[in-house]
Amino acid sequence: MGHHMPPPPPEEVVVVVKKWWPPDETRLGIISAVIAVLIVIFPGLPAVIKAIGVIFALVWGADSVRKTSKYGLGTGVPSIGYFAVIGYGMVGAFTGMAFSRYGHLGPVEAGVLVGVLFMAITGYISGILANTPKLIAMKIPRLERGMMELGAAGTLAVLLECSIIAGTTRWEPVLENGINTGVIAVILILSSLAMFHPYNACLGPDEIRERTLKVSVEISGLICIILGIASLVTLGGMATGIQMIIFGVIVWLVFYVSFVRAAIRESHSVTGTGLIKTIE
Repeated sequence: MGHHMPPPPPEEVVVVVKKWWPPDETRLGIISAVIAVLIVIFPGLPAVIKAIGVIFALVWGADSVRKTSKYGLGTGVPSIGYFAVIGYGMVGAFTGMAFSRYGHLGPVEAGVLVGVLFMAITGYISGILANTPKLIAMKIPRLERGMMELGAAGTLAVLLECSIIAGTTRWEPVLENGINTGVIAVILILSSLAMFHPYNACLGPDEIRERTLKVSVEISGLICIILGIASLVTLGGMATGIQMIIFGVIVWLVFYVSFVRAAIRESHSVTGTGLIKTIE
């Protein structure tokens, strides 16, 4: 009597549900660039609207850092974040402010886009030189695009943050209310943090993109709180400062909770420390 072979186990069907947010890297870059550019050329918009532009610019920068650093830059991750805001964002923003008066037409100050374009081109050229075999020869995939995006995103973020403090992107008010007061240092540090820290905080190459970008939005909420406090003593005034603080607290709280839940959900195991309530 022959033995019957057991039927093979049924194949598992994996259903992948594609979320509408965040979009892929290219779409996120386009969406963020369009929103940030439209907001930055209208300096008369409410500070909270400018804060939305800041968030999109910083998330775009954080996404550029993570896709560039997946090659394995190691300690270069913090460096590239600071490079984006210190080297690119500041120079690009100051260049744009210098041209803001020339592109002034009614409520529009389109001259600042000269700084954004200039720094995007500079970033692209930097990426080419860094990957050129006879020069630096880093050979990092997509570095040219990443550096270009970091240049544009860093410049837009700094321009919008200065616009919140000074109410404009003109050089003189920004110098008086943003630079002479020292607020520019906070903008520098926290903007850099919002770009490079998410990738490090989410374990580098093993990170999950959605969770990584949540950290960037969370830090952006903290930036909004700081800018709100600074606005209380600058041209922004009491109303603008309070609105920014409330908006920043809401953004920070929502995305902090969302990040913690995502980290717990995606981790192998969770050990309660007492600092954060463990979710079973």
